[in-house]
Amino acid sequence: MPLSMIAEAEATVSDPDSPRRRSLGTPAYLAILVVGAIAGGWYLKMVLDLPQVLMHLKDLSVYQIAGNRVADGDSVYDTPLLGNTRGVWEFVYTPFAALLFVPLGGLSGDLYTFVGGFGNFAMLAASSSAALWMLGYRRDLRLAFAGVGIAGILLWCEPVRSTMGFGQINILLLLLVLADMALPDSARGKGVLTGIAAGIKLTPAFFVLYLLVTRRYRAAAVATGSFAATVLLGFAALPKDSLTFWSGAFADPARVGLPENLSNESLRGLIARAVGVDGGHQLLWLASAAAFAALCLYLARRLSLRGYELHAVVLCGLTTTAVSPYSWVHHWVWVAPLLICLGEVAVRRRGVLAPLLLVGAGVTVSGGLLHYFGPSMDTVLDIRGPFEVVFRNAYLVMTLVLFGAVALFLRGASGRGGAETPDADGGVPGGEPAPAGASVEERAKVG
Repeated sequence: MPLSMIAEAEATVSDPDSPRRRSLGTPAYLAILVVGAIAGGWYLKMVLDLPQVLMHLKDLSVYQIAGNRVADGDSVYDTPLLGNTRGVWEFVYTPFAALLFVPLGGLSGDLYTFVGGFGNFAMLAASSSAALWMLGYRRDLRLAFAGVGIAGILLWCEPVRSTMGFGQINILLLLLVLADMALPDSARGKGVLTGIAAGIKLTPAFFVLYLLVTRRYRAAAVATGSFAATVLLGFAALPKDSLTFWSGAFADPARVGLPENLSNESLRGLIARAVGVDGGHQLLWLASAAAFAALCLYLARRLSLRGYELHAVVLCGLTTTAVSPYSWVHHWVWVAPLLICLGEVAVRRRGVLAPLLLVGAGVTVSGGLLHYFGPSMDTVLDIRGPFEVVFRNAYLVMTLVLFGAVALFLRGASGRGGAETPDADGGVPGGEPAPAGASVEERAKVG
């Protein structure tokens, strides 16, 4: 079971200069830089050769239209931002998000492309560095450069590649939540960034539940207050649109598209395609999503108690996408820190299981690599045949496999006598690290 091999005895503490943190080993560091440079360089060449395919920034242009409507005093919800087809190019974000898009109106030409492309890449690199820091690595220049190298490799991950191409905001939300969760629990501002992320798009609000089940009550309250502030700001600046959104538009599935659409990579999409959208489809989806979320929170709570904070957060991130009413493939950007977690296991520990899981997850979420094995295959979602339903829902299948892997690890750890209570050194019996920034007393409460 791979999660039992994720970290050594070093505790993940809040001080970035603590001697208990480790620096990236030179061989791994150089490998990341070399492979990242090659992967990133090849991706850049492809973008320059096919900019209208790999860097069309269609969604960024829609955000720009939304920002222009706000600046002109027009509603962002009354009509689609492009065209006149219901459910196509409608604005599905909050009024607060529309306010954030206003500065995009001043961008054009090369500056527009640079912000859309390089901006997302910079945030991807920062997210990678934050993930490494949460794994217990020392915050230094080596960590920063490693984040850039890892970002170059992750450009071949389909959710990341799609987000880059469309100019989507998914990586921004990923960075906000990761940066927030990386803060020590003693930080008074922990929760602010999560609340802001939820104020832009509602799905990150799931992390408030995660903070509650891990008994970080102050951070949960701060996140809730931060989110409420974004709502109030939206009402103050855009009262009509805010009333439209919060009185029902936010829950209108028709604004996004048909749930049975093959591009809907969520639990609801799977159910809609399997049983149709008539009858009890909605009730079945709600019940399944609730069970999915509850199982995630249970596993994440126990992972966090044992000190696997990044792994718990990643599990929650994947779940937000799985239970969302509609998830395009570019919404699954939480697979980026997932690959970082699995990659660390494969490099730092012996055995073949962890590398196999890394390869399996890597193939599942890869984008553009399968094309070299078959011209009609760009991702696993394009594979046809007797197992098409599995490949069509590959991201959900992968998440369920991860749930099973985590459950087996936790069961095995308990069987080895590793009680889920902190020891005197701040870790738990068995040499597992304690949650970043949490005190012994705080972790003891979680049990």
